[in-house]
Amino acid sequence: MMVLYPLNRRIIMARMSRGAITDEALDTLLKEQKKVKNVREWRQMEAIWLREKLHLSGPQVAQILNYRLQTIHFLWHRWRRQGMEIFTVKKPPGGRNNAYMPRQEEEEFLRPFTERAPSGGIVEVQEIHKAFEARVGERVPKSTIYRLLHRHGWRKIIPRKKHPKSDPLAQEEVKKTHPSGT
Repeated sequence: MMVLYPLNRRIIMARMSRGAITDEALDTLLKEQKKVKNVREWRQMEAIWLREKLHLSGPQVAQILNYRLQTIHFLWHRWRRQGMEIFTVKKPPGGRNNAYMPRQEEEEFLRPFTERAPSGGIVEVQEIHKAFEARVGERVPKSTIYRLLHRHGWRKIIPRKKHPKSDPLAQEEVKKTHPSGT
């Protein structure tokens, strides 16, 4: 059961100042709503339709669709600013939104270090860190550099103290029989 209260003058003025949504825009919304394949988008379109066509308040729409009031207001404001683009033009979720540089640029940045490493040159993280900060122009945590290296397939290689296949007994025999006498 829906309880209707008499509208006061402030609410009427607020609705009038919002700007009129044309019937054409609502028809487009309904057509798009029929094409939607997931419940979340359908409910978002329904929230806008309930507001624009039936002139329901935010708390009423939130209660009908089981959304938080903040979500309803967020949808309405996006609808006012962007129109149907909020449903048609979408950026996929996730990704490298806060990256310092694109992946190709990272590869270019690491190329000099990559070329030096196979020829026996030792590459240290501090050196890459300083070069990265100079390229980006701001201070960067060391963990960013380690993630960068991991992302491009680098791994930490350090010299071992002894060869894994070495035989200590054979080494002692060689020392005893070697002509130098040590």
